Amino acid sequence: MTRRTLSLGIVVLAALLILLCDAGARPTSASETLKSKEEIDLQDHPTAGKTPVEVSIGLYVTNLVSIDETRESFEVGGYLEAQWRDPRLALPTNANTSANSTPDATRPRTLKPETIWMPAIQATNTIAHKNNGYDLQVDASGVVTYTERFDVSLSNQYSLRKFPFDTQVLRFDLEPFRSSASTIVFAPQALPMTGISTGRDTELASWRIEGLRYVTQEIPQRQTLPGIRESAFELTIVRRPAFYIWKIFLPLMMISLIPAVVFWIDAKEFDWLLKIPMTMLLSMVAFELAITRDLPRVGYVTFLDAVFMTGFTFCFFCILEILAVYLIQKRGAPQRAARLHAAGRWLYPLSYFGVVALLALCFLL
Repeated sequence: MTRRTLSLGIVVLAALLILLCDAGARPTSASETLKSKEEIDLQDHPTAGKTPVEVSIGLYVTNLVSIDETRESFEVGGYLEAQWRDPRLALPTNANTSANSTPDATRPRTLKPETIWMPAIQATNTIAHKNNGYDLQVDASGVVTYTERFDVSLSNQYSLRKFPFDTQVLRFDLEPFRSSASTIVFAPQALPMTGISTGRDTELASWRIEGLRYVTQEIPQRQTLPGIRESAFELTIVRRPAFYIWKIFLPLMMISLIPAVVFWIDAKEFDWLLKIPMTMLLSMVAFELAITRDLPRVGYVTFLDAVFMTGFTFCFFCILEILAVYLIQKRGAPQRAARLHAAGRWLYPLSYFGVVALLALCFLL
C-alpha cells in the first residue's frame, strides 16, 4: 500500500467518525420521538389495566331543543369534553426546553381517535346521539383533550306532582364501559369549560334554565358486574306557568264558578236550575279532552288534575243541592228549601276558593 493511499484512507475514516459523532450529539426531533412511540401499541390501556386512568369531563350546553314529559325524554345540543393523561404520548424534556426545538414540538398535536387509546364512556340514558364534529389533541406533557359537538336525545324521570308549577332536573348519566381493558375513574371536579350558553336560543319559551351541576357517585358491585364510579351532569330547569294559568286555570275556574248563579234563581225553577250545572259539567269534560294530549300521562295526581277534579266535584254537588231543594219543596217545606238554596250564594264560591287554596298548600309547598 502506497503512502498516498494510506493517507486517503485515514482522511475517509476521520470523516466517518466526525459524521457519527455529529449524529449522536444531534437532539432528537419531535417527529423522531413520535416515530419511536409509534412502535408502542398506543391503543392499549396506558397502564395495561393495572391502575385506572382519571378522566375529567366537561359539558357546555348551547341549545335546549325540547322537553317531552309524556315520553319522558328531552333533547339538547352542546359540547362534551374529556381530558386524561397518557404518559406514552409525552415528549422528552429536551424536546420542550432545548433552544433548538421547533415550534411544532411545543404546540398541541392533532390525532385521530383510532390511533390511540381512548376511555370507553357510555351515556346510560341515551335514546339517540349525533356527533356533529370532534377534535382530539395532545400536548407535550401527554394530556389528551377530546372535544365533541353533539345533539342527543336522553330519557329522563320527571316529578310532575306540582305540574305546572314544577322544577325538573335533566340528567346526563355517564359511566365507564364495564371492562378491565378500559379501566377509568371520573375526576371529582368537572372541567372549567362546563357551563350554559347565554345565547337567546339556549332556553325554551316554556322553560327557564337555572343551572348545571356535576356529581359523581359510587355504584357498588352487582353480581358479575364490577363496582364503578358514575358521573352525571344535572341541568335544573323551571317551568314558566303563564301559559297554563291563562289557557287552563283561568277558564277552568270560570267554568267551575258559573254554577254559583243558580243560587240566585228562584228554587221553584227546577228545570232552569238543573240545566246550568249540567251544561258546565259537559263543558269541563270537553275542555279536559281538548287539552289531554298536551298533559303528561302519569300514574299519580298532579296539581292540575286536583283542580280539575275540584271543578267536577263542585258541579256535582251543585246538582245534588238542586235535587235536595226540589225534594224539600215537594214535601211541603218551601221556606226551608229557600233558606237552604240561598245559603249557597256565598258558600259555593268561598268553599271552591278555599279548596283550591288548600290544594295549593298540599301540592306546591
